[in-house]
Amino acid sequence: MRLIELTGVKGGTVWVNPDLLLWVGPPEGGAQASMYGDTNARTSTRLRFGSGELLEVRESLADVVARLTA
Repeated sequence: MRLIELTGVKGGTVWVNPDLLLWVGPPEGGAQASMYGDTNARTSTRLRFGSGELLEVRESLADVVARLTA
């Protein structure tokens, strides 16, 4: 079993088993930056597991995908 280390939205470390993931995408609400060029927008990614649980992590979608496919 392989575990990936990510950061939960509250700052704690979370370990994710990629074999249990069903879907990885942007957080609820979609866009990660405003249409007015807000560069201080919070970057995060939502993970959905096959059993129905959701987890939001601080890493960007690109970073999560890179870690999962490494």
